[in-house]
Amino acid sequence: IRDRRLHRVFERHQVLADGVRAAVKAWGLRLCAKEPKWYSNTVSAIMVPPGIDGADVVDSAFRRYNLALGAGLSKVAGKLFRFGHLGDLNDLMVLGALAGAEMAMRDVGIDIAMGSGVAAAQAHFRKTIMAKEKPPTEEERFAETHPEGVVHA
Repeated sequence: IRDRRLHRVFERHQVLADGVRAAVKAWGLRLCAKEPKWYSNTVSAIMVPPGIDGADVVDSAFRRYNLALGAGLSKVAGKLFRFGHLGDLNDLMVLGALAGAEMAMRDVGIDIAMGSGVAAAQAHFRKTIMAKEKPPTEEERFAETHPEGVVHA
């Protein structure tokens, strides 16, 4: 956080969370939060269809794909799984986790189109700060302004 302005950290968390929410929509599922004002940029609680146990998604994700998802707690135990998107993450890490979540959901019988959530998140990330060009390094700037490799005084 010291190297970045705090608002950029919050902005990145918003972008990652919005990418996950785009995936959930593409899967035809819904979040536990009933309105956008209740959405969290730290974790998304994703409701599973009736007849599916959310804990089975978590178990499959971990045992088969080494992916850690969170279980529903208390009143929502078994009704959802949680997908975290806070911390030292970037868009490509989230895309990999979404792919693992898709595989785990299919493993337990949730009828989603494989790749649909990943594609929705990719489309979102390509339009955001996550896809902005990397600024040139000092060496790259020097090479552009001094093609001969010598600084003239």
